[in-house]
Amino acid sequence: MTRLEGGPAAAAPGRVDLPRVAVVGVHGYGTAHILNALDLQDRGVLRLVALVDPEPGPIVRDGVTLPESRLPVRLRSIDQLLGRIPVDIVVVATPLHTHATLAMAALRAGADVLLEKPPVTQLSTLAAVDAVVRETGGLVQVGFQSLGSFALAELQREIRMGTIGEPVAIGATGSWTRPQGYWTRSRWAGRRELDGERVADGAVANPFAHAVMTSLRIAGWESPEAIGEIDTDLRRVNPIEADDTSAVRVRPSALGARSFGGTLTCAFTLAGPRESEPAIVVRGTEGAAVLSYTTDRLTIGGRERQFGRVDLLENLVAARRGGAELLSPLSAAGGFVRVIEAVTDAPVTPIDGRHVAWEGQGEARRPVLDGVEAAVRGAVESQALFSELASVPWH
Repeated sequence: MTRLEGGPAAAAPGRVDLPRVAVVGVHGYGTAHILNALDLQDRGVLRLVALVDPEPGPIVRDGVTLPESRLPVRLRSIDQLLGRIPVDIVVVATPLHTHATLAMAALRAGADVLLEKPPVTQLSTLAAVDAVVRETGGLVQVGFQSLGSFALAELQREIRMGTIGEPVAIGATGSWTRPQGYWTRSRWAGRRELDGERVADGAVANPFAHAVMTSLRIAGWESPEAIGEIDTDLRRVNPIEADDTSAVRVRPSALGARSFGGTLTCAFTLAGPRESEPAIVVRGTEGAAVLSYTTDRLTIGGRERQFGRVDLLENLVAARRGGAELLSPLSAAGGFVRVIEAVTDAPVTPIDGRHVAWEGQGEARRPVLDGVEAAVRGAVESQALFSELASVPWH
């Protein structure tokens, strides 16, 4: 039986002190932020006052062009924005390696920030942004939308209650398919570095970042110091620098073991035969729980429940007014950045083309890796890397 639980509270109508919001980066996922801001504007939560992007052209989402009549002024740089238009919140949805610079500029101008994931890709950069947060007193919410899920909150409550006993293993699985066009969409796509900056656009750091961060939230490993050993097995079938098929195993430090002393195993691919729903499985001494983090569905003991989620931009607005705690603060992303830094520093092994079937033509051409769905499942079930599984044909 499925039932809906939880949902965002309605905004108070008629407010005159609505926060002024700008979206920096209007193409790609930035369009989703624009649509969300417009929806919140219609509900009386905020005012969308500016868009920023150096690239001209229409703003398109899912094949539909957003009408100019619905959009505010459009500028070419954040310097133009911060020197010209009063703004309270800046949404940063730009290429990965530009996040820190833009976030710090917005903070120093007196704005709070919603920073797309991954917020940064190395601990030194995280420390630099955090220093500006302390200097300015600004708020930084990271765009891990799954952390606003009521399903996640309920899973954490069930774990505390002992519903599945003592947790012993957490696993995150994901098998998606991405065509050639995904890796040619921008200069930084699939890169580890660009123009001397760390990009880290691999499967673990970007497409499946929500799975990694949500798993770390469940484990309670939110600081870099909570992370102990990190073992990686990174592969690629595409002609890219980063990983597209990955297994990562994380164990806690003595500090991290105070919250969860087991093993976290992640296994992902962007070369699957189909688009499958990713999931996080928490195994305990008396049962297991499955969180479908993209759809806010939680299954425990055969009982499936459907939940809602809190919008992170709306949560940031509430936090500015002192009415809520940030659900995804930058201060909770240290463990994630520690994992991503280790992944980006680890070698990536090309997979022999004999194990890859290519389907389609042109930008729609996509790879299907032999036996990859079974390899992803096997890695998480065994808490193993791909290289440790005898059944994987592409060692």
